[in-house]
Amino acid sequence: MAMTTKWFRAACGISLAALSAAAPAGDWPQWRGPRRDGVSTASDWAATWPASGPKVLWKASVGEGFSGPAVVGERVYTMGFFRDTSVKLPGVAQAPGLDHVWCLDARTGKPIWKHTYPATKGYYYGPMVSPTVDDGRLYTLSKYGRLLCLDAASGKVIWQASLVTDLKAKQPYYGYSSMPLVVGDVVIVHAGQPGPAMAAMDKKTGKVVWQAGKGPAGYASPVGCEFGGRPAVAMLMPRAAVGMEAATGKQLWSYPWKASPQSSATAPLVAGTKVFLSGSEKKRWCVLLDVAGGEAKVVWEHNEMTNYFNASVLWKGHLYGIHSTDHVSINSSLRCVDFETGKVKWDTGAGKGGVGKGAVTLAGGRLIVLCEKGELCIAEANPQRYVELARAKVLDGTCWTPPVLCRGRIYCRNHRGTLVCLDVSTK
Repeated sequence: MAMTTKWFRAACGISLAALSAAAPAGDWPQWRGPRRDGVSTASDWAATWPASGPKVLWKASVGEGFSGPAVVGERVYTMGFFRDTSVKLPGVAQAPGLDHVWCLDARTGKPIWKHTYPATKGYYYGPMVSPTVDDGRLYTLSKYGRLLCLDAASGKVIWQASLVTDLKAKQPYYGYSSMPLVVGDVVIVHAGQPGPAMAAMDKKTGKVVWQAGKGPAGYASPVGCEFGGRPAVAMLMPRAAVGMEAATGKQLWSYPWKASPQSSATAPLVAGTKVFLSGSEKKRWCVLLDVAGGEAKVVWEHNEMTNYFNASVLWKGHLYGIHSTDHVSINSSLRCVDFETGKVKWDTGAGKGGVGKGAVTLAGGRLIVLCEKGELCIAEANPQRYVELARAKVLDGTCWTPPVLCRGRIYCRNHRGTLVCLDVSTK
């Protein structure tokens, strides 16, 4: 559906105040932060540390998976899977057990409450979705499409739904990894054919508000933004990237993607009228669009910043992210690209001991990079050259989950379910 000129009378853009209004200053209430752009407003943290690394405040075993922490006040929320042979699931033989939704004390790592339900380990370990906290409620999504709304204070179930049963959707091959997004009064999910591509539920009741689009489910997450001064959503799917009105699901703009679900795993990055998209695996490319006027026009396009599944961050006109040439981890490197021109400014180089399929967060003009093998690096967000400030081994195993900086603490996790809290406060 074409966008009207009237709708785009105002310049398209992100209203940072509107998107972060529900989150108190300093909180990290969802995946990639208040604006889902991987950028923290924190400035009072130490970007260097002794040779032994930053002080470990605590470690917690939260179960297998890649669910990242959401931090609100002094509470940390995350998910994980624990195998339990006593759990019996009809017709299921593959690693039965329990998914755990955790609420931990941010100061000690000790559990405040947990909620469990029968599940299976599935491909690539346990849950891949990070919790979303909004207005005292916690939203989670399992690999198999169980959508929960819990009371954030107590863990009590407020409502629940199944994308597979209730929306007639088909889960993607590796299980759902698209993060639920709360915008206004609705929680938006990526479901997939034969059900709707996208759907929105009333965040308080779980009642379906709208369903829109067709196509299989991919692995990317929706991003909240504003187009024409109204709340909207940008989403990358296997058949198209789209902008949608958050309240109604009305399509605002579209750009053909036509890639496999595995090549549709990275969230869009929206800045003003510009939308950056990046693909992976067999169909690898990236493109910067200008969607002003409701028509997606290509600004530049190439294969020089192909994010595998963790999105880049944007800082002062430059993209910083992990560029992967294929699915092999050693063929990945940290790279800086000019946002307006697409020109590569620098690259750390691939190879053994590099970043692998890690993740990048940004705070105070510095990059916080969690490498795939558990090294945490701090570097300047400097478009002229790569300047590393600190490096330390903080975890073993596979680390694909973006690091979180909140209130002078950095949280990192691995696939085995070790969540570590590091003290980088300046006090």
